[in-house]
Amino acid sequence: MELTKQRKVLVATILISIGLILVGIFTADTGVIGNMLIISICLIVVPVFLYRYAEYVWIKNIEDEFPNFVRDLSEGKRSGMSFPEAISLSSKSDYGKLTPEIIKMHNRLSWGTPFLRVLEIFGETVSRSKIIRESLNLIKESYESGGNVSATLEAISRDMLMLKEAESERESLIKQHVFIMYGVFFMFLVISIMIIHVMVPMVEAQPISGAGDLGLKFSSPCDTVHYFPCDLYIAVGSFLGVSKGVGMYYTALFFIVVVIQGLFTGLIAGQIGENSAVAGGKHSLVMVFIGIGVFLFLAKTGLLPF
Repeated sequence: MELTKQRKVLVATILISIGLILVGIFTADTGVIGNMLIISICLIVVPVFLYRYAEYVWIKNIEDEFPNFVRDLSEGKRSGMSFPEAISLSSKSDYGKLTPEIIKMHNRLSWGTPFLRVLEIFGETVSRSKIIRESLNLIKESYESGGNVSATLEAISRDMLMLKEAESERESLIKQHVFIMYGVFFMFLVISIMIIHVMVPMVEAQPISGAGDLGLKFSSPCDTVHYFPCDLYIAVGSFLGVSKGVGMYYTALFFIVVVIQGLFTGLIAGQIGENSAVAGGKHSLVMVFIGIGVFLFLAKTGLLPF
């Protein structure tokens, strides 16, 4: 199976992550294992997201320029040019990120590749763009059926521009909802830290009940349990430098909840703001790293109650 760039990056990061985890296991130190596990997850997730996001931005740039390219094809056809001649002329213009793809189309046509096959290859390259795929299908049908091809191309260009304008207007209108999602995350982060500061001293201040007393003894459930999720809590506690006990339990619990909250809140923000969960990945990374950074800062500066 041929490895694409994304698969090569994924395989490389997985191998590196496995090596880091094995190093942590050989040290037999829970803190090192926890740190290596977190680093390994970041090594796998971050490069794959950056690759997908770069591809998403590239597709968006091509979608912005594609209507101009179709309009120029329409003008070329109206002046009496064939499709290969119109593409050859367009390859000398500047369409941003779309220019290299038009040059490739021109080169394939000059090598004798049929026009429809050239469109199919271009469609495979931009297969993640629904609007371009549909436009290419219309161009193919117009090319095969004949008739007023230039009018069809002009209609495609006009409709694509209208769709892009409507999408830009929608993004500007719902941008405030993205800010609301950030506000929800930061509010949850602050509330989690406040609960830790209030709950941990309150629980630790409870007297230990003796024989015959009706009082309750509060302690960390992970003092007697050594399987999931306590293993994860212990690893997080070691990562933050929190000793075992009630403080470690609640700090690790809210740390994990904040990370999960940031991950999924960011994905929702991207889906709302840009209609793409991949675009929401950048919001997720920002929120997750802010949450981790805040907990690390509080833990290393001694501002957490443990």
